[in-house]
Amino acid sequence: MWDIEPRKILVAVDADDAEAALRCAVAEARRRGCGLHIVHVARPGLDLTCALDDVCLVDGELRLAGRPELAAAAGRAQALIDELAPDDDRLSVSTELTHGSVVGALQALSRHASVLVLQHHGMGPGGETATLSVTAGVAAAAHCPVLAVPDTWRADAAGPVVVGIEDPERDTVLLRTAAREAARRDAPLRVVRAPARDARRPSAPVDLTGCGVPVDVIVEDGPADAVLLHHAEGAALVIVGRHHRRHVVGAALGRTARAVLGRCGVPVLVVDPVVGDGVVPDAHEGVRAGAGS
Repeated sequence: MWDIEPRKILVAVDADDAEAALRCAVAEARRRGCGLHIVHVARPGLDLTCALDDVCLVDGELRLAGRPELAAAAGRAQALIDELAPDDDRLSVSTELTHGSVVGALQALSRHASVLVLQHHGMGPGGETATLSVTAGVAAAAHCPVLAVPDTWRADAAGPVVVGIEDPERDTVLLRTAAREAARRDAPLRVVRAPARDARRPSAPVDLTGCGVPVDVIVEDGPADAVLLHHAEGAALVIVGRHHRRHVVGAALGRTARAVLGRCGVPVLVVDPVVGDGVVPDAHEGVRAGAGS
C-alpha cells in the first residue's frame, strides 16, 4: 500500500478533463510536501440478467479500459510538478486503477490519504450534476478531508481562507483546521458565522488565539449557505463541516455543505467536524457515531 508519512494526496480522475483537480492537487502537494496518488474508478455498465460468474470475467477488461485516462492524468500531474516545482523530490506520482462503486472505492482508499481531491461540474440547468452527486457522496463518507474543485477553477487565488460555522464552542475543531489551512497558504482567515437561530442573541466569542494568521470574524443572520457563499467571493479556499451526527447509517452531508459545493466557484474543503483534518482509519467510524452525544 502507499501508507507513508506524510500521507499522500489522493486524486480521483474520470474520463473527463481533470485539469482543475490536478492543478489543485499539485498546489496542495507543494504546500504539504507530499506525493500524489492518482486513482481512476472504472464504473461497469452491467447487464443484471447475466450470470454472476460472467460478471467476474470482465475484471481484466475493465482495468484495461481505464488505463488511458489514468496515464494521461499521471502525465499531466508530472508535467505540472516539473513546471512548478522541478527540484522538489518529495512530489512523487503513483497511480491505481480499480473498479466498482466510485463512492465505495474512494471511501476505502481515503483511509490512507491526507486529503482526497475530486473535480465536479457544479450545478447544471436542471439541478445537481452527476459529478456533483458523486462528490457529495464521497464527501459525506470519506475518512479524510475532501477537497472538491469546480471544473472552471484554474489557479490559486490570493484571497482569504473562509470557514463557515454555527457555534464557536461546538465547532472548535473546524476552526482549528481552518487556521492551519490559512497558515499553509500564508493567507488571512475569514470566519463566517450564520447562527441557526438569531444573530442578535449573545454568542460565544471565536477564540483563535495563537493561530498565526490575521482573523476576521463575520456574524450575520440569514440562511447559512447564502451567507457563506456571499462572503466566499474571491476566496482561496472555503471550508465547511459535514453534519455533527449521532448515527453513521444514513448520515447526510448536510444542506449547507451540499449547497456550497454546488454553487461555490473556488475549491471547497469538506471536513469531519469531530476529526478535523486528521485521519483515523481504524477508529473513524466510532468517532463519527459518537459525535453530538
